[in-house]
Amino acid sequence: MVALPQDVMTLVNDKGAAKILGTRASNGDVHLINVGGSGAIDPETIFVGEIFMKASGENLKLAQKEKTRASLLVSKGMQSYEIRCSVKDHLTSGPMFDQMKETFASMKFDLKGVWLLRPDCVWNESPTWDGGRRMV
Repeated sequence: MVALPQDVMTLVNDKGAAKILGTRASNGDVHLINVGGSGAIDPETIFVGEIFMKASGENLKLAQKEKTRASLLVSKGMQSYEIRCSVKDHLTSGPMFDQMKETFASMKFDLKGVWLLRPDCVWNESPTWDGGRRMV
């Protein structure tokens, strides 16, 4: 587990940033989805709201069981970071879930669950001289 650097955490919490979640299916195929309802709770916890996420949800359950990773690519302008994460938890009740469910409802979304991911490493994927380098 690593702590997200401040600039990465800021971008993860930027509502205007593109966020793509990559997961692996049991047959080895990679599955990618856009996850607008996501952010960082703290430097060691990323949340992804589960609204539809049928295939991704199954893949995250598999990653949790097999102790493998998912990956979140977050980009805006010239900034782009890949955050490789392990699955920490899947919430479908409790205070944090209830609070997020209310927030999602205000945007006309029915939240089914909240996936909590733990960053394991962060790669700079920006189109700059630092691109392709591991940050933490």
